[in-house]
Amino acid sequence: MSKTRFILLITLVILSGGLTIFVAGLAMASGKLDGRVAMALLPLLMLASIGVRALSGRKGR
Repeated sequence: MSKTRFILLITLVILSGGLTIFVAGLAMASGKLDGRVAMALLPLLMLASIGVRALSGRKGR
């Protein structure tokens, strides 16, 4: 894996994971953590999982 790809993937994982935690924390603090917020967080979680999978080197599993 090239250095540029590694940096891109680790940045993707850190930012999407951090943003997920930040948004969920804000929703919990305001008492608005419900299904709508969970559905809005799914794309961020998917980005984080794609980055983790690419960093681990797993192909299809």
